[in-house]
Amino acid sequence: MASPEEMYQCQMVNCGFIYNPDKGDRKGKIKKGTQFKDLPDDWRCPVCGASKKAFRPLAGPGSVHAENAMKTEETDTEGAATGMKKYRCDICGYVYDPAEGDDAAGIAAGTAFEDLPDDYECPVCGAGKDEFSEV
Repeated sequence: MASPEEMYQCQMVNCGFIYNPDKGDRKGKIKKGTQFKDLPDDWRCPVCGASKKAFRPLAGPGSVHAENAMKTEETDTEGAATGMKKYRCDICGYVYDPAEGDDAAGIAAGTAFEDLPDDYECPVCGAGKDEFSEV
């Protein structure tokens, strides 16, 4: 039986599909036992069609719960000192983190949201830069 750390949930609004390696993905022809990290790069959520970037583990590092716990530990002075605030896509919930950048779009780590090109689009749903709100 797969542990919560091995299961990934789609973060798209109104989706919530959970990829369970014990079940695989019949629609996507993914065999049982295939770990999330081993899914093809072009694999899509069988419910809403979101890319792998829209998924987070149910538990452990990188999970929604771990991110929420980290937010409560952070202080406002840390964010203000770096000037690097995160922004969430209002359409799908993707979070642009300046510390990570956006490799797929050629955005280097350390690039502030304000410094993104005007034509920047959400890597998950394609929403424009004006569809993001500060986290």
